[in-house]
Amino acid sequence: MNFVMNTVLILVALSLLPGCANGQKIKRLEGRVSQLVDQTTKSEKAEQRSFNELESIGDQVVPYLVGHLADVRPLAAREIRFNNKWSDAFEGVRHYAPVTVHDALAAILNQITGKSFVFVYNGASPQDREENRRKWVEWCRTTYPDKREICNGEK
Repeated sequence: MNFVMNTVLILVALSLLPGCANGQKIKRLEGRVSQLVDQTTKSEKAEQRSFNELESIGDQVVPYLVGHLADVRPLAAREIRFNNKWSDAFEGVRHYAPVTVHDALAAILNQITGKSFVFVYNGASPQDREENRRKWVEWCRTTYPDKREICNGEK
């Protein structure tokens, strides 16, 4: 009987490991995104490097970026550029002059998802930023229902 019970316990423990590993991966991504967002306010070089890395992470970064849209700190430099990946693009590189972290994150979200709600990429009023944040959170909560808290900026 002990052998059977021990085997069951081992199998249960092993079945939990992927979830633990996934939880660790999520925490690392959450921490890395927060670190990269913070770097956008430090220096021009760190800012562009952070933007490039955030974009390169892809779709999985979207809820974490939405969760940071309440960040209206000024950027280190008022410039962001992306290679235009859309097939109907009329320009090879997209250039914007965001003022705040929010403005830049909205541009990255647009670059990754193709979605846009309120055009804030070149700076905006506090009301426009808040409306943009609210619409991104609504969209994020629908698109990533298992990450609703992250979309809300609660984690």
